[in-house]
Amino acid sequence: MIQYAFILLILASSYYTFTFGQSLWRDDHNKLGGFGAMLIAFISASLPVFFMFIGR
Repeated sequence: MIQYAFILLILASSYYTFTFGQSLWRDDHNKLGGFGAMLIAFISASLPVFFMFIGR
């Protein structure tokens, strides 16, 4: 059960970073910065979740 709470926390923090990347891409016309922020958000969300379930 605590595992799912950690996953929810990870997804919530990554969502903020992902939306910041979207804002950079769309509002500031900074495609490289927006892509980088969205990539970091995706990697930082997917790797811990992957290792929580597969790493056992």
